[in-house]
Amino acid sequence: MMKKQIDTALKLRRWVTIGHHIPGRVRLKYKLGVLAHLAAFNRTDIEQALQDFPAFKQYKINNATGSLLIEYDANIVQPSLIDALFAESDQDAEQACYALAACLER
Repeated sequence: MMKKQIDTALKLRRWVTIGHHIPGRVRLKYKLGVLAHLAAFNRTDIEQALQDFPAFKQYKINNATGSLLIEYDANIVQPSLIDALFAESDQDAEQACYALAACLER
């Protein structure tokens, strides 16, 4: 099951860049093309999935600026994994995604 979510995250990451990142808080800038991909997902299901992970404190979508602000517990999720997830290297991003999944499953 987790493999499917990881594959989806890796596909969606090409539509997203880090606007700024400090440990515990990351602003992701997204391109409008991602909205077409996200339309297939039920927002309630996404929100419920995020609530299931204690590492996620809160998030806020700002459609006016095309950004998503995520606050997370930097004691659970290593900030370097967030940076690696959005690295240019697909291999680095895939490794980071699996490492993030392992952190979140604890």
